[in-house]
Amino acid sequence: MNDDTPTPDSDPDHLDPAGDVADLLEETHHEIQLADEQDPAQLREFIETVENSDEPVDPGTHAVVRIAREMLVHTDDE
Repeated sequence: MNDDTPTPDSDPDHLDPAGDVADLLEETHHEIQLADEQDPAQLREFIETVENSDEPVDPGTHAVVRIAREMLVHTDDE
């Protein structure tokens, strides 16, 4: 790496691909939506289950919840 190379935003010692995808979806305009056969109610139930759990949530699961929320943004069944 030379002095002209920008420093990456993420910590290179901590890989978090799901978190990076969640960041991307939250920070950009996208058209990602649920497939026709996916049930938005089941996705909302998953989100609520994770959020209402007394158990600690690992970063990957937290990122999946963030991704699920972004997918629901473009769902007609709100």
